[in-house]
Amino acid sequence: MRNECKIVFVPRHLIVEWLPHPEPYGEAIVVFENGMWTDVYTKEDGRIVTPTNDRALIRYLRRHPTKTKD
Repeated sequence: MRNECKIVFVPRHLIVEWLPHPEPYGEAIVVFENGMWTDVYTKEDGRIVTPTNDRALIRYLRRHPTKTKD
């Protein structure tokens, strides 16, 4: 089974900390309420996404849908 990268929407209400991205091409690293972290990017419409293949992170984010303001 292939572990493909998914683009997942990130609910802002789960983010507890924003950190600078360590690479020049990245936007930011965020830390979530549960202690997980990932890199994020802001789409033109203002929504935040993360490209990830981490199954636990994908499940966590999909269990917490974005609110209308996200």
